[in-house]
Amino acid sequence: MQIASAEKIVLWDVQTNEPMKSTVDGTVAEFNKAGGEMEVVHIQNDPYKTKLKVAMGAGTPPDIFQNWGGGPLKEYVDAEMVDSIDEIKEDLLKTYIPAAFDPATFDGVTYGAPYSGLTGVYFWYRKDIFEQNGVKPPKTWTEFLQVCETLKKAGIAPIALANKNKWTGSFFYMYMADRVGGADMFTKALYRKDGVTFEDPGFVKAGEMLQDLVKKGYFVEGFNGMDEDLRNAAALLETGKAGMYLMGTWYLGGAHSNAPEVADQIDFFPFPAVEDGKGDPTNLIGSPGQDYLSISTTCKDKEAALKYLKEFIMNESWIQALVKNGLVPPVKNGADLISDPVLKKVAESFQAAGHVQVYYDQFLPPAMGEKHKDLVQALFGLTMTPEEVAKAHEAAMQEELKK
Repeated sequence: MQIASAEKIVLWDVQTNEPMKSTVDGTVAEFNKAGGEMEVVHIQNDPYKTKLKVAMGAGTPPDIFQNWGGGPLKEYVDAEMVDSIDEIKEDLLKTYIPAAFDPATFDGVTYGAPYSGLTGVYFWYRKDIFEQNGVKPPKTWTEFLQVCETLKKAGIAPIALANKNKWTGSFFYMYMADRVGGADMFTKALYRKDGVTFEDPGFVKAGEMLQDLVKKGYFVEGFNGMDEDLRNAAALLETGKAGMYLMGTWYLGGAHSNAPEVADQIDFFPFPAVEDGKGDPTNLIGSPGQDYLSISTTCKDKEAALKYLKEFIMNESWIQALVKNGLVPPVKNGADLISDPVLKKVAESFQAAGHVQVYYDQFLPPAMGEKHKDLVQALFGLTMTPEEVAKAHEAAMQEELKK
């Protein structure tokens, strides 16, 4: 296969860690060997979002860029900064599961190709630490609180959290809202259905549950200043200084790369059911595709960019890297490609899920998504009450309705 590139195209992504960094670099090298001309720039997750927003605002985005679908991508689409990839979608569907495209599809038009795998957010723990302290993975909220108390008395921080990044703390709020109010409480509040707003008692209850954990001292000390990008929380779990860690399935790959000596002790359990809650305990926070590659309307060679998306990602080596990184490939035989028993459990959990809620900060309109993260961090910092946070979410929604 030969590629006749008109000009060099540039790809931006957040793949700064192995094995994905080398995998992406390898596909770019293959693309260039076939006659293409591409440069890849890897940027850390949080700085990336700002850098991309600035580039989009200036009308100088990269030719291909990583994103997470949802509200932020929709805003770029509405600003006519993103091109459709519909012309290759039929070919892509020979490999991918159809649902993988949902977060990057608006009004029937698709604007991104899945770049990652099926991801769910779970509580990760070390089996040996649980066994040494006589606790088992909790299935209910009451059992979860009991595990927290037991670990705390043993001198182990019950929950590792690096919340400087804000999105990490949002996982707790999203799950609590789901388990208390059910999956449709959020969507009804967002789409103004059945009189539900972000001041619904279910959202207030979620905030109360979150602050209860903080007040009981169940999070590692200094969590709001710890950096997820530096693996501050993950390292606490791996060294036995913390008992549980709420994070996406990508963590599994990081555990194998950074703490191989304890990787075989790492396992997970779903976010516990809340007694008397309306939420289905099989519901997940996550994504059917997680990361996407999109092509900007200013792309210097769209034909070459489409060829990269169609023929150089989600090939055999890419899929192997996803599995190594703890991700279930979003392809039709994805579960059959997995031998790791923990990752197989992830695939089974996804198949059994009653609902998969894409992360609020990616699903909501961008300004409200950022506001949401700030408000949840305030909950963790005990600087706002659950009622104040609920009212502020609703006020942000009202601002969006005026646009």
